[in-house]
Amino acid sequence: MSVETNKNETIRVALLGAGWFGREAHLRNLVALDGVEVIAASSRSESSLQAAREIAGSRLHVCSDWRDVVAMDGLDAVFVALTNDQHHAAVLAALEAGRHVFCEKPLGLTVGQCDDIIAAAAQAGKIVQVGLEMRFQRLYREMKALIDRGGIGDLHLMWCREFRGPMRPGWRSSEALTGGTILEKNIHHIDLFHWMMGSPPLRVSAHGGTNVLTDREILDNAQVLIEYAGGRRATLELCLFAPYGGDCEIGAAGSLGRIDTRNQALSLTHQRFDLPDRMEMRIADSKEDANFTDAAGRVDRGIRPEMIDFFDCIRRGRAPLNDAAGSRVAVATCLAAQESIRRRETVWLEELLGAAPAK
Repeated sequence: MSVETNKNETIRVALLGAGWFGREAHLRNLVALDGVEVIAASSRSESSLQAAREIAGSRLHVCSDWRDVVAMDGLDAVFVALTNDQHHAAVLAALEAGRHVFCEKPLGLTVGQCDDIIAAAAQAGKIVQVGLEMRFQRLYREMKALIDRGGIGDLHLMWCREFRGPMRPGWRSSEALTGGTILEKNIHHIDLFHWMMGSPPLRVSAHGGTNVLTDREILDNAQVLIEYAGGRRATLELCLFAPYGGDCEIGAAGSLGRIDTRNQALSLTHQRFDLPDRMEMRIADSKEDANFTDAAGRVDRGIRPEMIDFFDCIRRGRAPLNDAAGSRVAVATCLAAQESIRRRETVWLEELLGAAPAK
């Protein structure tokens, strides 16, 4: 990938979608990074544009239509923080205009949309990085490092249990705009499974429903079982109507031990079965890396590090850790889970993925 940029040049970026999340998660971090200049932002809301100017300064160019921003002269990269249904069109337009792209998850609402983007990025010779920030949290980097160096032997099982309150109301309550609960919410955890398992997912069996939050179109609970090559398995449990006392618990078990983590407590416990050892750690990110709190009061810690990695990819011409090809598989797995719930049967990933697209 021959996209290397002068390492000393300022990278000029724009934000597509200056809503609450775009401003608080992206814009506040972008304006604080060295070597980055935010020159424009878009939103259909005038109040959102005004709020963006309060963060980035009065010189920020604002537009109601993201297409006008993409077409601006002197723009190197865009951050796509639009509703999920607009990601495909915005990323393709940005690549056609010669911009590098950081796209919030999911990359697309279908595998076909992901394929379009992968092909367009290859043709344009531009970086596409996807906002799956859990790979950049220190807690999970330490967990993966333990697994990779044999700390629990041969990995067999993983699990994620997240019992929490509802997501922010508004467009996230729409099936059409989000692509579904698992694609919108749990692609983070499924991507983390894929990253740590190191083998391709084969099939998905899932159950779920809308049992309590009946004013919304999307699932409010689900149980998902993913089988990987080599007989490895991962399970996801989600409940969006349990607001008190819940933390995201992610764990792994292997032939020699297990790892248990809690996201908000920043705790990791590593225990070996063949030794009397038990290690308990608190793995905290820097204050700068923990500066975004979501509507439920939860702190997301990987957003700033993944931005830094994105700009480093641009400057060095290297592929990102959370690239479009990996996101394609995560999208397919989420869709397979939602299809399994709808059809009440196991869904094989080959049905959605088919042959891998050319890079």
